Amino acid sequence: MKGDNWGLYVHIPFCLQVCPYCSFAVTTVRPRLHEGYVRAVCAEIEMHRQLATRGPLDTVYFGGGTPTLLLPEQLGRILESTRHCLGIKADAELTVEANPEVADTAQFSALRELGFNRLSLGVQSFADQSLRLLGRQHCAAQAHAACKAARQAGFGNLSIDLIFATPGAPALDWGNSLEQALEHRPEHLSTYGLTIESGTPFAKQERQGRLIPLPEDDQAQAYEWGTDRLEAAGFEHYEVSNFARPGFRSRHNWGYWHGGQYLGVGQAAHSLLGCRRSWNQRLLKNYLGAVEAGLSPEAGAEELDAATAQEEALWLGLRTSEGFALHSGLAGRERFRDLVAAGYLELRGERVGLTRRGFVLADAIGVELMDLLEGVEKA
Repeated sequence: MKGDNWGLYVHIPFCLQVCPYCSFAVTTVRPRLHEGYVRAVCAEIEMHRQLATRGPLDTVYFGGGTPTLLLPEQLGRILESTRHCLGIKADAELTVEANPEVADTAQFSALRELGFNRLSLGVQSFADQSLRLLGRQHCAAQAHAACKAARQAGFGNLSIDLIFATPGAPALDWGNSLEQALEHRPEHLSTYGLTIESGTPFAKQERQGRLIPLPEDDQAQAYEWGTDRLEAAGFEHYEVSNFARPGFRSRHNWGYWHGGQYLGVGQAAHSLLGCRRSWNQRLLKNYLGAVEAGLSPEAGAEELDAATAQEEALWLGLRTSEGFALHSGLAGRERFRDLVAAGYLELRGERVGLTRRGFVLADAIGVELMDLLEGVEKA
């Protein structure tokens, strides 16, 4: 295993306020818990020090939540525990997520000094009305200020997250937001169509008829326009929702999409090591309680058999520009041939990938292919 690339994900669950569309394992900010959480994450990393035999980490990703609600000194201690217990390559990609409402040049400069070399900003929109509809805590001016602060602090790898298809937002907001994002010359952009996740406030509003998602055709049009605009600006469309300038793909996420190995630490974090996938306690109190008692915070695990691994390789590969390896039985299925003939899939030698048209319906096509693959395996 030594020499293989692998990554570490560190989950920081704290937010100033939970967004109405968010289904992640997050909690509103509670400063009294911050220090205990940092100690717990460091202790959990210590529990995994035997993994150092894999060689140093290729990527480290601090996500959330809002990692920058912790003090730079606290984030630094987690990084130091990582270096001490697992090792980090000299050329590793070190990403930290941040939100514009808690961002300034001094803080970003401190993050650069700690060794973070990639910043992912959760802007979501540069339009105030869209931000209000999304329940965000920042305004457009703060979003612009955060992008400028990142550059002033020396971040040469800036990623901006944007959301399109926001119900109730003016039609021009999406295009204007994308143009304003490009003014900051980011190295990477992630664009997500708003999805209504079960258990969120938005899901409740939808049930009550107070929130009406955009028609699928409108969502597809917004997606395709954004893709055209970003490709014209020199970005590579390398995953359904992700665009990068040459040489600036997210190495950490690319590992996920290609079945790479990763360790997750913190509340609700997931890991994939060997053929074993595991996940931590989702409730913060249960996570902290386990680690403070000297126990693993793992809540469950499963062994991936060959069939499951193949299904996941198809599902994940389908979302990328490289596609997935063609299964011999799949090619003979009539529905598969129909998807190719309709222009949703294209054959690339021994691989299959989504076309531009297919990317718009990636999830639906993925479900169809999974059903087809299951039928092949049972035949």
